[in-house]
Amino acid sequence: MLLAALCAAAATSRAAAQGTLSTQGFGYPAGGLSTRALSTGGAVGELDPISTLNPAALTTWGRSGLYGQWGPENRSVKANGTEDNSTVIRFPLFVGAWTLSDRWTLGLSFSNLLDRTWGTTTYGYYHTSPTDSVAYTQNFNSGGALTNVRFAVAYRVSNTFRVGVAGHFITGQNVDSIVETFVDPSFATFHQRTTVNVTGTALSAGIAWSPVPVLALGLSGQMGGVMRGRRNDSLVSDARVPARAGATLLYAGVSGVTLAADAEWIQWSEMNGLAQSGILAVDSWDYGIGAEIRVPAAAGVELPLRVGLRRRTLPYQADSQTVKESVISGGLGIPLAGARARLDLGLLFAKRRAPQVGAQESGLVFSIGVLVRP
Repeated sequence: MLLAALCAAAATSRAAAQGTLSTQGFGYPAGGLSTRALSTGGAVGELDPISTLNPAALTTWGRSGLYGQWGPENRSVKANGTEDNSTVIRFPLFVGAWTLSDRWTLGLSFSNLLDRTWGTTTYGYYHTSPTDSVAYTQNFNSGGALTNVRFAVAYRVSNTFRVGVAGHFITGQNVDSIVETFVDPSFATFHQRTTVNVTGTALSAGIAWSPVPVLALGLSGQMGGVMRGRRNDSLVSDARVPARAGATLLYAGVSGVTLAADAEWIQWSEMNGLAQSGILAVDSWDYGIGAEIRVPAAAGVELPLRVGLRRRTLPYQADSQTVKESVISGGLGIPLAGARARLDLGLLFAKRRAPQVGAQESGLVFSIGVLVRP
């Protein structure tokens, strides 16, 4: 059905549509945002050294270190008078940075580009004759994701201007399976499994500029290369890795408070050559505003409290309708072992809707990030 010849049966298409709003099309864009950035509605993303949007931001990483993130989501879908609940476990981001000098920083990251892990169960009857039928249960499961592997180099030109470039390797696998079982044991169980591997490349570059001490601007862009889908080592389709552009404006003119806003555009439609007919990726816009408030705590340590609002369109449609997501977020950062470690905690409440479809989805996401500087 997806990613070039995954499944073509009409019954399968109906089952997939009943699964979720967040994992239709090529999958849900978990993105390369850190827990800190997610907690501020994505607003600081282009200036956050851990997030993987702007390679120039790496210059503010500080001491060399490693970062890992965990993001479980409790999801509820309401459609046609029924409700389905599920839990999704994600490990969306792993980052390592090596500070070569006060000017040069190298970074290697693994982030979740698109996630298609979900499952759904349907029940029905096959009519074997005008008067007889047999009941069946159909389980449709999708497992897989696309990972963005980024190698970045950042250079501090001056205290107010920084630049960075990065190479990206997109890799992933998607496994779709259908299992139909029948109440009548004389009918054999039907099992279909399709695996598709995807690879692609991209280049990105960015700048971080602080024209005055209380203002900072982050800009970045990505140019996508060829993306290929292979089944059993045979090329079945090709497209391009999505191009993107983003900007963050940060204001720190209020003592103890940082305010930020961002906007991002991603050309997901470049992926359309990767799928068979019936799958349409659409370009998306992402907007966020947020704040980070530094609150004094015990022993003179500051605890940054974060809040944010985010609104974006998702890169696919449901019944030809655009799917929109609104997120309210909050979180805090907890210093550990002095400046050598930090625990970031975030809580996000997301609402996803497709107008005129009659379905809505809510998600409660817990984001936990750990930064360690040996």
